[in-house]
Amino acid sequence: MKKILIVFAGLAVVAVIALYLLVGNLDKIIKGAIEGAGSELLGVPVTVAYVELDLKSGTGRISGITVANPAGYQAVNAFQMDMIRLGLDLGSLKKQPIVIKELNIQSPTVDLEVNDQGGSNMQTLIDNIKKNSAKTDEKAAEEQPSQEETGSKEPVKLSFTKLAITGATVNGVVAGQKLTQVVLPDIVRENVGGSKGLTPAQVGGVIIGDIAAQSLQAVVEKKLSEKVEEAAQGLFEDLKKKLGQ
Repeated sequence: MKKILIVFAGLAVVAVIALYLLVGNLDKIIKGAIEGAGSELLGVPVTVAYVELDLKSGTGRISGITVANPAGYQAVNAFQMDMIRLGLDLGSLKKQPIVIKELNIQSPTVDLEVNDQGGSNMQTLIDNIKKNSAKTDEKAAEEQPSQEETGSKEPVKLSFTKLAITGATVNGVVAGQKLTQVVLPDIVRENVGGSKGLTPAQVGGVIIGDIAAQSLQAVVEKKLSEKVEEAAQGLFEDLKKKLGQ
């Protein structure tokens, strides 16, 4: 699941780069860009409450992000994020990769659902990213400013000096068992993307995958420490083995 959350920060940065020297009213435009590109990449509706950017200081925040659940799952949303705060290296805006000095995804709520066959809403979103990433990156390259302005016409690459996901709460339902709520430990990564950088879709894949794995592991371990119905015991044991691979 870690892999889903960075996608939105990456999409926001791409939108900033594409419009940096061209328009003045960035907030509404970036909001629309995140919703459009995020929905296309994840294959489900993505909405954003509001965006606030200060290009003079290179800081910004994106609030009220929701990602709808894929078809076939019960909850309305797969996850929600109260706030994403980011700091840009303004000197890197015309270079590859774009450097995000710090990005903090604050208080995300994950509604994890695992069916009787071991499939999950998070895995569906990861599969959608794999299927749609090439198209999303291609569109991002086409929508960039001209080569004279950026020095490149390839997809924007992103590199994160520090990336943190803090205060994440997981509401997990596995094989119809009683809902389990788990608070994930804070996740902090450094030098994500390195000197070569990652495309927004690649970043999204990394984050969603990490969060999905950690969410599932936390829920499975908590359920196995409790009394699980005999019919579901085998599924939980299988999930635990897969997580250990």
